[in-house]
Amino acid sequence: MQIPSSPVRATAVGGVLVALLAACSASPEPADDPSPSPTTATTAASAEPSAAAEEAVSAVVEKYVTAMVTMENSGQVDPAPMFGIASDDVAKQEAARVKDLVDQGIHREGHPTLGEPTITVDGSSARYEVCMDQDAWVGVYEDQKLATDYGPLPTGWDLALVDDAWVVTATVPDKDVTLTC
Repeated sequence: MQIPSSPVRATAVGGVLVALLAACSASPEPADDPSPSPTTATTAASAEPSAAAEEAVSAVVEKYVTAMVTMENSGQVDPAPMFGIASDDVAKQEAARVKDLVDQGIHREGHPTLGEPTITVDGSSARYEVCMDQDAWVGVYEDQKLATDYGPLPTGWDLALVDDAWVVTATVPDKDVTLTC
């Protein structure tokens, strides 16, 4: 990133960088609507064998991260790629988060790097925790790259088994991720 040419520009670019990092690590607030969405109303009671469940959870999270990266890199606020791999609420929250970035004139380039995950499956619920390095997934504002050098940071998602398929149901708040990077 080039050094801004004025204090006003420095403040604007610094604010954009803070907004970008906060948006990517912030956990969405729970929805105010207490009614269940169609994808969360029918949680399957059956549990898969542990190794198969862990593989299925991992595959869904990889698709979820790919959908998230696609949205942020394209600057398109379209939650459709998340349908079927995330609950309706999570897809809408991700779209709203990306819309906030797009409204500020920010998009991303690159892709985050995921470390070795810790996957915990408990019946029809699961948690996927991983060290995610976003340094190569840079924000772009007014043709300037907003590079970071934070290294891997703990990240997590909760999933549920819905109609025999795993879906992401929440982003785990940073303070609740037990993995240390």
